[in-house]
Amino acid sequence: MTRTWRLPTLSLAVLLLPLLACDPADGQPQTDPPLPVSTKSAKRGIAYGYHSAADLKALSPGMSWWYNWSPKPEDGAASVYASQAVTFVPMAWGGTPTADQLASEIPAGSQYLLGFNEPNFKSQANKTPRQAAALWPVLEEVARRKQLKLVSPAVNYCGDCVSEDGVTFTDPVAYLDAFFKACQGCQVDAIAVHWYACDLGALKWYVGQFKKYNKPLWLTEFACGDRPASEITVDVQKKYMVDAITWLESEPSVERYAWFSGRNNEIPAINLLGASGELTELGRLYVTLAAGTSAQAP
Repeated sequence: MTRTWRLPTLSLAVLLLPLLACDPADGQPQTDPPLPVSTKSAKRGIAYGYHSAADLKALSPGMSWWYNWSPKPEDGAASVYASQAVTFVPMAWGGTPTADQLASEIPAGSQYLLGFNEPNFKSQANKTPRQAAALWPVLEEVARRKQLKLVSPAVNYCGDCVSEDGVTFTDPVAYLDAFFKACQGCQVDAIAVHWYACDLGALKWYVGQFKKYNKPLWLTEFACGDRPASEITVDVQKKYMVDAITWLESEPSVERYAWFSGRNNEIPAINLLGASGELTELGRLYVTLAAGTSAQAP
């Protein structure tokens, strides 16, 4: 899924107080019912770049991490994520001029650094395998200084793709093969991939393509997105979400996964968030799906 790295600057909403309503029977204030109690999943996160403090608090009961295609968190989320037991994962996205610059932006306590975002896409990080390999030592130096694990360039199938040595890298596996060939001995602690098909069988097949690297797998963007817009309803997204997460939670090769996205207009019915601090129907499902080997809806 295509996005731009420098997300537009938005005014982050202030933390909203719960809106109280009066019970018509006794005039006493009442609130919406609480979300069902669910064990927080260590794998579950979100790919989203506009968190207000209220947004992050709303999502935090069911997710453990997030990233926003940037080395540092959004201002609103930055003030609350530690208290909500949610970790931020910085991203290099498309490279940085110096290790000093990148290291200075990564917050203390970070454990991982995500690499380049869809580098085989000309519309994204736009790096050939050799170009990505040439920049990788900068990430390794930052990882050394900050004691971070490094996650590979995040790949997906693309249309308008980079080319090198006569090969156009539409295939994400071919891209990673060429990257590892050019970056022999490089530090890569996990593999990041994106996927937007709408059925579980396709997701299992796709994840299986990357097991050959013998590293933990991070599905850093996923949702149902490859059908005509009129077919991608909330119910379709909900069914895919339950099917996918039930499997992702139980699949040992998958270390982390992140739904795309909080608020976004690229795919119908994709959003987990409505107004600031308000979960959509899909968002409530994402937060309350059980962790572990059974991710059935409550």
